[in-house]
Amino acid sequence: MFTKPTLASATSKLIPLAAVIGSACFALPAQANYYDCKPPKTSYAEVDCTSDGDYYLGFNKDRQLQALLNKQGKVIASLKGYDSVSWTVSDGVIAVMKNDKVGYVNTRGKLVVPTIYDNLIDPDDKYDETWANDASEGRIVVAKNGKFGIIDTSNKVILPFTSKYRTIEGMTEGMAPIMSKSGKWGFLDKNGKEVVPPKYEGLDGNFGGVYGFRQGLAGVYDGNKWGFITKTGKVAVPFVYDEIRPFSEGLAGVLKNGKWGFINGANKTIIPFKYSDKNVERYSVNYMGANYFVFNEGVAEVATINDKTVCINKSGKSVACPDY
Repeated sequence: MFTKPTLASATSKLIPLAAVIGSACFALPAQANYYDCKPPKTSYAEVDCTSDGDYYLGFNKDRQLQALLNKQGKVIASLKGYDSVSWTVSDGVIAVMKNDKVGYVNTRGKLVVPTIYDNLIDPDDKYDETWANDASEGRIVVAKNGKFGIIDTSNKVILPFTSKYRTIEGMTEGMAPIMSKSGKWGFLDKNGKEVVPPKYEGLDGNFGGVYGFRQGLAGVYDGNKWGFITKTGKVAVPFVYDEIRPFSEGLAGVLKNGKWGFINGANKTIIPFKYSDKNVERYSVNYMGANYFVFNEGVAEVATINDKTVCINKSGKSVACPDY
């Protein structure tokens, strides 16, 4: 077992997103699907939803994994013998673990990537529950004997396993965050080419994880302020913000001078800076109110006042909050 570095920043500052705790990389649409999910009726003692409404996981009364199910509750394939399975279906594959080794099955239950890769959980980081990465555009970031590499969903090696980086994080939108030996962040493309050299002090993230690219932009920290870059490394939003959220539904929540507002990808203010940071509940040093200022189906949480959550729509008008 290797030790992963502290994520999100080479410093101690961690900045969050919507708190989606999956067993692999997370994404907001998957969160919405998961909360909306209604498991089909089956003979299994327990049925879990996945991020894809077409697939479910069946367990026996001892919580042992049994089968992959369709939305009618019928068995697609046996999953007996695996110790863990991801709830995320991405690029048609699902991460599985057996004897502390990670592999991937397809949606027919066939093992397309053998269980030979490292469990990515860092036992010294209680906030990091990521034991495997999701696929993105046919690529998966994996580790073997403590070295990181990139494979495709048929287990072909795209980027040979290397110790050049302290870590390579899971891909989003075909881009993988990298951390240099000196603790700086950059990005590889899906073919393993270093397109954004590791020079940033931090990446937008939460709970020991980083978000990477969302809607073509990634939040980065220059050591003083936060901004956003494109996939070519061009600065799209200048480094002027004290805290940020990733882009969702075309907007990003950003903090400046103690007030939150929303900008678009051209740094135009769409919803004015009027939401006080004092109304953001921050439960711990690392959990920095990740559920605030992220739009999901047109609604975003912007405050908690007198134990009541306040939500707005994309016009900035107060609306009822979702009941998760």
